[in-house]
Amino acid sequence: MEIKNNIISMFTLITLLLSGVNSVFSQEWEAVYYSDEFASGCDYNEAIELSNGNVLAASLNYPVNLVGMMFSTQPTLSLISSEGEVLYRNMYVKPGLCETTWPYLFEKNGEMYFLTSYSPDHDVNSDNYFKNFDNPPTDAVLGLYKLDDCLNIAKSYEHIYPIDTFERRDELWYDFLNYYCGYLYVYSAFEDDGNITGSYIRLESVSDKPSERDSIYFFKMDFEGNFLLRKGYELQPRHGMTMLSCNRQQMVKTDDGYIVYYRGVSLDYHGTVEYYDNDFNHITTKYVLMPGSPGWFDDALYKHCVMRSNHNTTYVSTMHYKQPTEGGKQVADIRLYEFDDDVNNSGELIPVLNYIERSAPDNDYTALRSMDMTKEGDIYFTYSLNCGFEGDNYDSWIMIERLDSDFDTLATYFYNEAGVYNRSSCLTATKDDGLLLVSLSYNVNNIYNRWSKVSKFPASAFGIDNIEEAHANNLHLAVAYPNPGGDVMNIRTGLKNAILSVYDLQGRKIHEQEITDDLTSVDASNWQSGTYVWKLGIRNEELGIKEVETGKWIK
Repeated sequence: MEIKNNIISMFTLITLLLSGVNSVFSQEWEAVYYSDEFASGCDYNEAIELSNGNVLAASLNYPVNLVGMMFSTQPTLSLISSEGEVLYRNMYVKPGLCETTWPYLFEKNGEMYFLTSYSPDHDVNSDNYFKNFDNPPTDAVLGLYKLDDCLNIAKSYEHIYPIDTFERRDELWYDFLNYYCGYLYVYSAFEDDGNITGSYIRLESVSDKPSERDSIYFFKMDFEGNFLLRKGYELQPRHGMTMLSCNRQQMVKTDDGYIVYYRGVSLDYHGTVEYYDNDFNHITTKYVLMPGSPGWFDDALYKHCVMRSNHNTTYVSTMHYKQPTEGGKQVADIRLYEFDDDVNNSGELIPVLNYIERSAPDNDYTALRSMDMTKEGDIYFTYSLNCGFEGDNYDSWIMIERLDSDFDTLATYFYNEAGVYNRSSCLTATKDDGLLLVSLSYNVNNIYNRWSKVSKFPASAFGIDNIEEAHANNLHLAVAYPNPGGDVMNIRTGLKNAILSVYDLQGRKIHEQEITDDLTSVDASNWQSGTYVWKLGIRNEELGIKEVETGKWIK
């Protein structure tokens, strides 16, 4: 189906009202996906740049069921031109089945493919509920699908697996439906020597049968859907724990074979790391302990994804739950680790070479795919800060950092819409070292009023000293929050040794101080209620203090 709307093309300058300040920016482009005739919910979750410059984007769709809830998901792909126009969008529905894996996207010899899994749909309020059919499916499907230029399926390569369709039917089951029933889940998938290497997990239904275990299967598949190699192992955790604890990729290739990262299953360690040779024969098991804060639950490898560095180490991003606050509130922060996981290292504990921690006062989230590398080896890293929305604080930020290989911050950028929930989903470096960012936003007063975006940024937007180009792409180096606020104005920035100046609307400077930390709290208790202009500057030998960021703040 050709799509004519829901696009914001930004090759020309567009004037926006941003946080009360008139700003002009010219982002390369941004494709926005609103709720439409397909579904009541739609989340882009990954995007890849194709060889012809177009972009293939995958999303989950949540068709409206009979009570207006959204438990069933269906894979949907969009083809976006190199200029940011959505050319085609197609949803791939199988009767009685729903998607249980975000599609993995591939291009091979100019042809587009996606890999996903379908499992029986247990949403009892959905028209697609499998027991509505005379011959209810009891099988899950692992499918590789080749697409034509209009996103129609040209060829299907499917593998069928009997799956446990037991329905627990208690209060907890009704809250989560498909999650607590047996299904198939693709754990990792990537192109490897001209084929696809990956793993999938067969999960059992939640029940009182302690003997049932989930299983993981490793495979190599060609682009005609043939298994070239496959090997399976039983997992220690029962239903769903492995899937629940991870995000997008958990498997990396090395010179010696493959390494897979799991959430820790022992109170003594935070993560379990399994080593396999090139034929998926198990070599050994090692473990990780992660510095930062005491306690197993605080430090467990959770919601993680992995990426191999260009110097034979592994980067791991993860979300860490902290001890509950005094009021019982659970909060989390984001961390990025580098592990020296060479299989030939002695000992069972993997050394931590480096790590960074990012946090805000509220709940923070890592992305499904949170990092990628430039050709020079710099790291793009995305995460979301302050997503808990406690009280009246509705400020949240999509963060994009550029780091060098030592995890030193080259630049930190804020990319968000004011007053809405903002969360990054996936980050991919483009062929010219620019960036594709997939993100989700919704109205904090109505979670069904949601929109998802694929945003393309040129490499010049992430130049270390190119602040003007960052601003031209709607990227900012500082934010003030909460806004409106009270007796405290917080300034968050990655800039060091910057100068903060605050002015009233008559242009009188009422406050000035040096900013040396990521987060600075400014005492505004003696300020009158009203609107203020804040400016952030850095010292320049020739220009004195050069203004790099400004905004309005309301007390």
